[in-house]
Amino acid sequence: METRLNARKPAQGRSRERMERVLAAAEALLLDVGPEQASIPDIAARSGVPRASIYQFFPNKYALFLAIGDTHLTQVGALIEQIGATLAGQPLPELIRAATGAVSDYYNAHPVASMLILGGPMSRTAYLSQEVTIQDIGRQMRGLLESNQPGLVFPSEPDAITLAVEIAFACMRYSYFAHGRITEAMCDQAAVAAQAYLREVGVA
Repeated sequence: METRLNARKPAQGRSRERMERVLAAAEALLLDVGPEQASIPDIAARSGVPRASIYQFFPNKYALFLAIGDTHLTQVGALIEQIGATLAGQPLPELIRAATGAVSDYYNAHPVASMLILGGPMSRTAYLSQEVTIQDIGRQMRGLLESNQPGLVFPSEPDAITLAVEIAFACMRYSYFAHGRITEAMCDQAAVAAQAYLREVGVA
């Protein structure tokens, strides 16, 4: 069963503007002190939004961090769509390298995304939400690869494409742990590992 973030979403313009300020303040605070030290009172003070208003939408700081992480994962999915639009007809290795390169660049350019996603989910809800999004990215990659490589068959049980995404993600996560960023060498390793897995199951 899919698990998504169930936080309330502001319907009115003023509420949306307030929540945008809250999310921006939370990202800035995360960069300054990290998730352990960040708190809703500090976010309220930095954003100018009362604590009570924040708690209407996020019951605790981890729900707020989850919302930020989900926003970044959505942007990662959008990158995959862009690659499909710009690299139509390219060989499979080129598509995989382009995807891993674009995703690595995104994480390196957005340290809060790296902190919340590559640094590891902070709750089971965050873990499940992250896995659902990885499944979504796997579906996007399947569409991209199948449309560009119509002669190849990608097993769906187990889902070879989503597993390849998980393998590349694991390489990126290790690079973040070891180096604080995704290095060029580890980005290459992510592409190599994903390609090697697909080759092993007979599709690359």
